[in-house]
Amino acid sequence: MISKELKVRLDTFVDAILAIIITIMALELPAASWANHGNILTFLLAVAVYAVSFCFVANIWYQQATLFSTVNVIPRRVVLLEFLLTFLLSLVPPLTRLMSGDVENLSVMLYGALYLLITLVFRYIAETVVHQQTDDKDRMHEIYTSIYGQHNLENSILLAGLIGLAFFWPWVAYILYLIIPIRSFLTIDDDQRELTAITDMEPSGQKSYLDMTHTQQTQFRHLIGRYVRDTRRAKDQTSREAAWRTFSDTAQKQFDISASQLAQWFRATSQEAMRPEGNQADNGRRTRTRPASKS
Repeated sequence: MISKELKVRLDTFVDAILAIIITIMALELPAASWANHGNILTFLLAVAVYAVSFCFVANIWYQQATLFSTVNVIPRRVVLLEFLLTFLLSLVPPLTRLMSGDVENLSVMLYGALYLLITLVFRYIAETVVHQQTDDKDRMHEIYTSIYGQHNLENSILLAGLIGLAFFWPWVAYILYLIIPIRSFLTIDDDQRELTAITDMEPSGQKSYLDMTHTQQTQFRHLIGRYVRDTRRAKDQTSREAAWRTFSDTAQKQFDISASQLAQWFRATSQEAMRPEGNQADNGRRTRTRPASKS
């Protein structure tokens, strides 16, 4: 394990590299005169590729920032993987320029291969860090696999398939590469929100969740995700209570989980939802002042 101070410096280093990468991609957009209408199309294509690469890099940054905010120390092998990840990300600008300058099979295939490799490296980093957060490694592995496993497999197969597609129809693969990162960017919080909710459950709830079928697990996580979104949007205690009741009633109908059992699984969450407004405010003040008392 590395120290907390070294982890902070690693976070700063990665943030700086990603900021530079995005800046370089923006500076490399073509700036030819639009008097020639052909330059307009070239510019728009370059902007489209830049938008994709921006979403891709920003997505990696956000997921990493969210992931690393949950731990104070990380294994040394993660540091080495972070260096590998930043090296691969530093190749995004030249390959972005190559693909935007000439949409042909080799340039699109190289971009796709880099995309796939970065995704695989980051997923390994994420799995390593997530598993570190609990003493029950086997259970955490099952939870992580249930949430990310199918998605990661499908995404990897899709990216590998697009590399093959680019050999025959580079323009088709090019267009799909415009869609996939943007879609991931727009749904950036979903998997992480569901993972956090499941890992915060009581052990009995986690066991029951893992005993569900894959389809039931997916439906249950989506239900949790909707509840978390509703509570974040809630502006008062009445809205929070309504969100919990909706969540509880739906879970009982879909999965035959009683309200009391659900409250047991999500003990802290259910107590927060039903806590009087004044007590919540007091608790918020205590939570905010706690770090100062430690220092």
